[in-house]
Amino acid sequence: MRKLILLFWPSFVIACLASVTFFALFDPYELKLHGTQLFSDKRAAYTFFLLAAWAFGALNTAVVFFLQKSESDVNGFCPMLKHNASVGDPDAPDGQAQP
Repeated sequence: MRKLILLFWPSFVIACLASVTFFALFDPYELKLHGTQLFSDKRAAYTFFLLAAWAFGALNTAVVFFLQKSESDVNGFCPMLKHNASVGDPDAPDGQAQP
């Protein structure tokens, strides 16, 4: 449930901002494709664009979640084993390197 909230809430906020910005610049009645008006109602244009932007934002966030590394992958990286620690290494059992 937490991942769904993390997925849809930021994408909704971004979709709202994108819709406000887009329709501050363009009038829905002026949007045409091959000379044909795309939307006969402004509310339909606003709804369509909001849902499309929300879906695009959710897809973007889902890709980020898919590519995200877990905490153990990031924090558990250790290039040397404990028995190969150098002199004075705080990771060595007694603070000294073992022969």
